[in-house]
Amino acid sequence: METKAKGKNGAIILLLLLMYLIVAMGDNFKGIFVPTFKQEFGVSNTSVGYVLTAALFAYALFQYIGGMLIEKYGYKKIIAVGFIGGIASLLILINCKNFIMLIIGMFLLNVGMAMFNIGVNTLGPVLTVGSTVVLMNMINFTYGAGNTAIQKISGVLLAHNVPWRNFYSVMLAAVCLLFIYLLIIRIPYVPNAEKGMWSKKDLFKNPMLYFYIAIAGFYLLAEYGIGNWFANYMSEAFQMDANSRSFYVAMFFGSQSVGRLVGGFIVDRVGKYKSMILYGGTATVMMFFGVCLGRQGLLLFSLSGFACSIIYPTAIASIRKVFGEATSYATGFISMWATFIAMTGSMAIGMLNDQIGTRFSFFVVAAALLLTTLFAELIRRQTAQMEVKN
Repeated sequence: METKAKGKNGAIILLLLLMYLIVAMGDNFKGIFVPTFKQEFGVSNTSVGYVLTAALFAYALFQYIGGMLIEKYGYKKIIAVGFIGGIASLLILINCKNFIMLIIGMFLLNVGMAMFNIGVNTLGPVLTVGSTVVLMNMINFTYGAGNTAIQKISGVLLAHNVPWRNFYSVMLAAVCLLFIYLLIIRIPYVPNAEKGMWSKKDLFKNPMLYFYIAIAGFYLLAEYGIGNWFANYMSEAFQMDANSRSFYVAMFFGSQSVGRLVGGFIVDRVGKYKSMILYGGTATVMMFFGVCLGRQGLLLFSLSGFACSIIYPTAIASIRKVFGEATSYATGFISMWATFIAMTGSMAIGMLNDQIGTRFSFFVVAAALLLTTLFAELIRRQTAQMEVKN
């Protein structure tokens, strides 16, 4: 029986790992293509910001909807909806003729990616494994490793004038193959909400809900700011070509991947909240000085990915312990509002790029990491108080 359980978990873990590779494509292609979109459609940074905002709006809203639907219909059906939405959106993007179609395609793609993300973040923590923190960091490692490969390979291919639509054709093939795999495997787990009752009133009175929204939101603001605008920052501030830009973006996500590969074991020894504070504080300092130093600070900024590595997956892994039977709903709610924070921040970076320049606007990323660290400390204190009362 134990061997069978491990086999089922192995198939599910492989699904989650590969889903996060797809999410990495969806999240980062749009950032890589910002200079290309501006040139092809003749639009400004602010206009591209509208595309990114539409994408993040869909991501935010449908993570919340997905969290509720998972409670009702289970994991597999909602993840399948994500695949169907992803396939439809990629067909639109591959055949994109104008800027409006681009916005629609990005919106629908992120509907699908939202279902992927909420599926991973609610199913991953309930799997029967030795350490949930290690598992979630490993799953997020595949996201970072995917980012690293995507950034570098895309930079080289764009430098050789490969059309951006071809990238989405490759993504479509990957999504279709993984959809078939989903239909074949069995997911025996059911959401905790199906096993008991919980009160939304009590949930919304819990200050930890809003602390988690803040820590996840400001962290995602920083990561999306890098994914969406780092290439543009180097292009406009330092006139770097696609291949050179991709080196530093790939380094950020590569160092983040290495951090996640070993980070789960470090968190198990140091503690969840202390680790988030330590890593967050280090990332803040590295990003701040990375921007201050200009082109000479790009290496420091890129290496800060290691310090960013464990914050988000560790926060997500700890949600179940805090919210119990309300985990699926709470995760969806937290993810929605966290993504709204990231959406607003990403749009602000786009507008600030046009108003005060790309270099100064990138201090928003460092400020977001500082706020992430402060809310990690608030969560640590609140958790300590709860443990004393109990």
